[in-house]
Amino acid sequence: MTKLRRQALLGLFLACLTFLWAVMATSAQSPSSARLFQVSAQADGIFLQVSGNPDIKIDRLDNPPRITIDLIGLEVAPELRNTVIPYNRLGVLQIRTAQHEPTVGRVVLDLNPSDPLSNRDWQAFNAGSGTVLLKPLGTVPPPSAPTVPTSKTIIQGISLAPAGQITIQADRPANYRLVQQGNTYTLDIGGAAIAEGFVRPTLTADSPIQRIRLDEFGDVVRVTIQLDANWQMREGVRVPNQVNLQLSRLDTAVTPTIPVIPNRGRGLVVIDPGHGGQDVGAIGNGVQEKDLVLPISLRLGRALQNMGYTVEYTRTTDVEIDLEPRVQFANRLQADVFLSIHANSLASPNSSVSGVETYHAPGATLGFALATMVHQQVISATGAGDRGVRSARFYVIRHTTMPGILLETGFVSNPQEAANLSNPAYQERLAQGTAQGVDQFLRTYRR
Repeated sequence: MTKLRRQALLGLFLACLTFLWAVMATSAQSPSSARLFQVSAQADGIFLQVSGNPDIKIDRLDNPPRITIDLIGLEVAPELRNTVIPYNRLGVLQIRTAQHEPTVGRVVLDLNPSDPLSNRDWQAFNAGSGTVLLKPLGTVPPPSAPTVPTSKTIIQGISLAPAGQITIQADRPANYRLVQQGNTYTLDIGGAAIAEGFVRPTLTADSPIQRIRLDEFGDVVRVTIQLDANWQMREGVRVPNQVNLQLSRLDTAVTPTIPVIPNRGRGLVVIDPGHGGQDVGAIGNGVQEKDLVLPISLRLGRALQNMGYTVEYTRTTDVEIDLEPRVQFANRLQADVFLSIHANSLASPNSSVSGVETYHAPGATLGFALATMVHQQVISATGAGDRGVRSARFYVIRHTTMPGILLETGFVSNPQEAANLSNPAYQERLAQGTAQGVDQFLRTYRR
């Protein structure tokens, strides 16, 4: 072989290598065409809205107990990554989403070991229209009775009411997810399409809405709404075949005033009655969570004051307060203990579920001790069902700088427990038990 021919072959070989390297690099850097747009938690299962056709791998893991659903060849939408969705049914405490690897999206089901349903394995089904249905084994209806329709939800129109309500009209109930980034809100409706001849709404000069935009991404209709800086938006009342969104000015949410406390007594306890105002919380058996937790909190405060503690409340009336001001209130006061009081709820098929749950932040040693002591005293004082001490990433107990717990006092979805929580005598026993637990903690772990 001549020297000239060897040089030509070597050049051709290097050119081929360069081409292959460029192709591989481009493939590695280009985003996956398949994407997870929405996770919708229903009473009987979990719906994943996806584009593309990912392979699905399901594993059960221990310590902590959880089930992982890996969507191979799929990208999780950026706004959906690292989100936590409370569930509390079918043996699952909460649902988490993450981008596990560059081409693997992951959905994690954190299990509740005290629930017998947590022992079931889960399976995935293609429900059509870009929908993956997750359900425990043995709970899926036969193919002749599909769980979801195979045709798309048609978005028929958007109307703006003078009272600050946005109504999105569809031809059937819609699965959707609302995400906020600053003053821009993104509503993704899975398995949907925009109707032909759709007329976009006209914005008036005095409207707090700067822009409304509709786009289709595969089987997902995305509604993007940009508001003026001093306005906010939340979900409104659920009505069949509609998505209702309610606008309100930011100044309607109250920020607690930081008081001057010359004497802290035996210690300072901040009590946080959950929800309030337009945020009613859990609903069941004719009662609203916000209306139960406030009197319970006020009774708890009086019990602690009788023990010599100084008590401050994030709210003492029916007002709405965002989560961050509640945390800032406790942190700026440098409280010794933070107590967030709530009531629970489950879907109607689970109305027999009852009992008390007490939560601390993950890895919080003192929070775990406080939760354990309060939980034991509450169960002893009320005789309520014991659903255990648990760890959860609730905002108000993750961001407070002192030991904090979130106490779920019972289930308003259970008729008997809703009646108990509405009973002043039961509220008093609940408050006394909580106060005894706080006192036990502060005497044991005096800071």
